[in-house]
Amino acid sequence: MEVWKENFTLVRQLSRTQSKRFGQSFLLQEKSSKKLVVFKLIDKSNSIGYQQLKNENIFTLSQKGLPEILGSFENETQFGIYKKYEEGETFDLFWKGVKRSKRKEKLEVVINNLQPLFQHLEEQNITHADIKPENIIVQEKNGKLDCALIDFGLAFDRTDLPNRKTLFQLGYASPELILNRLDCTDPSTDIFSLCLVIYKLWSGKLPLSSPNPAMMTQLQITYPIEKAWKIPKSLWKVLEKGLAKHRFMLPANKMTKQEVSIALKEANKKRYGNFSDFQKAINSI
Repeated sequence: MEVWKENFTLVRQLSRTQSKRFGQSFLLQEKSSKKLVVFKLIDKSNSIGYQQLKNENIFTLSQKGLPEILGSFENETQFGIYKKYEEGETFDLFWKGVKRSKRKEKLEVVINNLQPLFQHLEEQNITHADIKPENIIVQEKNGKLDCALIDFGLAFDRTDLPNRKTLFQLGYASPELILNRLDCTDPSTDIFSLCLVIYKLWSGKLPLSSPNPAMMTQLQITYPIEKAWKIPKSLWKVLEKGLAKHRFMLPANKMTKQEVSIALKEANKKRYGNFSDFQKAINSI
């Protein structure tokens, strides 16, 4: 019997049934209040997924549009969390419905709505570490647009760094995340990933892509990101600053930890130091 049956009814399954790494997600309706909630469930035998979900359970935040954990479930074999449901569609699906002539306007509105969310994370010294189109929820209703950030399984507090294995989203991660140098992260780390999200949505592809994951990882660490022809020059000037990174002439594993730290932190200084500066740059286009 499903663990939620006593207090909830199943609306639909949110996750793909074949997804073993990240467990399963369900949209439920509470029987008493009729409120919708998300329930994420993982088998404890999946050690990486279990630790990510345990980590996500930590992040319940007061800011509207950021996660609110409503409760958790645990038995000998499974662990699950109940979360507030954020209505809307993922950023990439929303973007597909935006006319090309309206793209700059809609991008500005989305960034303005994301600003208080990123600012709250900055104030709390939290790095999301998994910014990608699927983790940005956009809802446009009656002419009003709202945004939310979801999936904090890789998030961490920069004042209390976790000791964990290398975990990053291939394609959207900054060099410091790929190298697992969490001590070199700052607010520019998530802005870097958001710039890659915008790059992907506007151009239709990620930069430095390769069918070989190892090769793609090395390209992401080492090579500068070049403009795609579909991206307007004015927008590229904004993204280029947010995507600044060090060009390693030697493999990072051939350098000392201090040398890598200096290289990564110097590159971070060339980016936007906070989301407000990035927002202003987008609004000035």
